[in-house]
Amino acid sequence: MRLTIQEIDIQLLADKMVFLPAHQLLLIADAHFTKEAHFRKHGIAIPAGVIHRDLARIDAAKQHMQAKRIVFLGDMFHSAHNAGMEIFLDWRKHQQVSIELIYGNHDILDRQWYTDANILCHAEQLTLGHLVLSHDTCQVEDGQFNMHGHIHPVVRLYGKAKQSLRLPCFWISGNRMVLPAFGSFTGGFAINPKTHDQVFAIADQELIAIHDGTM
Repeated sequence: MRLTIQEIDIQLLADKMVFLPAHQLLLIADAHFTKEAHFRKHGIAIPAGVIHRDLARIDAAKQHMQAKRIVFLGDMFHSAHNAGMEIFLDWRKHQQVSIELIYGNHDILDRQWYTDANILCHAEQLTLGHLVLSHDTCQVEDGQFNMHGHIHPVVRLYGKAKQSLRLPCFWISGNRMVLPAFGSFTGGFAINPKTHDQVFAIADQELIAIHDGTM
């Protein structure tokens, strides 16, 4: 799904990513890689393989969009070093694209680790023309547009028989867009869109306009 916001060409992907054609850049928020390994390390029986599937999703999107850069909007990893890090490092060795990270609150690894992994890190935000990328929402100037993650937005839909469904979503409100959490093993925060907000939910690998800014 393609959008143009403040003259910025933005492509929403149904696999919880954003592609910026002008920069050949793939945006990913809140991957929380190795979260399942973190829980297994603490004795909770979580099935293995999540990180392999999430990395394969990135590979597929990168190839399809012909991306040259991948920028993680914070919380690339969930915690301190665990066995899942070696899987990521092996994947990184085979990547020919630039991989960058804007630090999030979960990015607590030693800074040298990121350098050794050939990951370019940004302390708070990254500005690309009118676009400001960050982990959490940040102040922007008139004419700028902020894209961030952190809150793991989901939208709750209700049926006639009082059933409900929570779906991850892209949430556009004023001069900002919140990306859904990319990681397969993450929770979500139910949002409450305002009248002029736009919400695009993800269901069965399809994007659905739930709130079009006129409701």
